[in-house]
Amino acid sequence: MNIALAQLNYIIGDIEGNTTKILAEVDAAKAANVDLVVFSELAICGYPPKDLLDYPSFIERCELALDTIRIASIDIGVLVGSPSLSGLAKGKKLYNSAFFFSDQKLLAKVNKTLLPTYDIFDEYRYFETNNVFECVDFKGERIAVTICEDLWNLDNEKLYNVTPMDELIKQNPTVMINLSGSPYSYNHVEKRRTRMQLNAKTYSLPLFYVNQVGGNTDLLFDGGSMFINRLG
Repeated sequence: MNIALAQLNYIIGDIEGNTTKILAEVDAAKAANVDLVVFSELAICGYPPKDLLDYPSFIERCELALDTIRIASIDIGVLVGSPSLSGLAKGKKLYNSAFFFSDQKLLAKVNKTLLPTYDIFDEYRYFETNNVFECVDFKGERIAVTICEDLWNLDNEKLYNVTPMDELIKQNPTVMINLSGSPYSYNHVEKRRTRMQLNAKTYSLPLFYVNQVGGNTDLLFDGGSMFINRLG
């Protein structure tokens, strides 16, 4: 399976502009005979959207954008990050999600499990935690899809009670894909690479990692999208 990582510069709140960029990359991926093109965490709305998530109209615009991308997914798989309604009677109204489209169908929606609340992150303020773990079957591969922080719980002293890949590995995936919104900080480039290498070696799976570039609010995003084989 041919996988393309689309590392783009998104603008927070410019849902229509971000969608235009995404659609252009989908077209380019089709022209290059790519099977699956992957975009970063919350690519639809830009990361981090913060209190824009509190506006119902903002979520509605994200939903319209997702439907446009779904329609464009003829003869290709598209994996893209966006907020989504949780539909829960109790708990947060939103998930931080990854939508998997192909041939104008929604194949899967994967929700983020680990929601950071340290440093510049405040995701638990807006999003509900995922507790359902399912791989996605596509083009003969079984894909373990995770979102950013979901791959960062490998320390001996764990910050979270659950490690998503420990659950997903039980379903015998053949590849890992991580959608990330990881900002730049000093030494973080090497730290990020080392952490992804550790995941690949721990689970003995190839790993595709996609991040964004550019600047949003006071944050810089340095990209660093990568592929790591199962040996790290």
